[in-house]
Amino acid sequence: MNLKSQSMHFVYEAMADTLIAWTRDKLAGHDLSMNINPDAPMIVQVGDYGYEVQSCGGDFAHDGFVIMCKEKPVCKWVGQECIKL
Repeated sequence: MNLKSQSMHFVYEAMADTLIAWTRDKLAGHDLSMNINPDAPMIVQVGDYGYEVQSCGGDFAHDGFVIMCKEKPVCKWVGQECIKL
């Protein structure tokens, strides 16, 4: 499978949509249990494992935005289920 890499525009739009939905639902007094919590640590999936983001920023040598993850995984995907380690 050859999937297209995503640009910062795509990632930023997804993150902005999450923040907008969280804020709208919180202000309206809705149940937030099914929303993505924007204050929770960000997880990056690599293969079957998820790693917390440690830092991020630009790197001119790679002509793009770089996300640095912690070394140890915090979760594993089994099928469609994410299991905390």
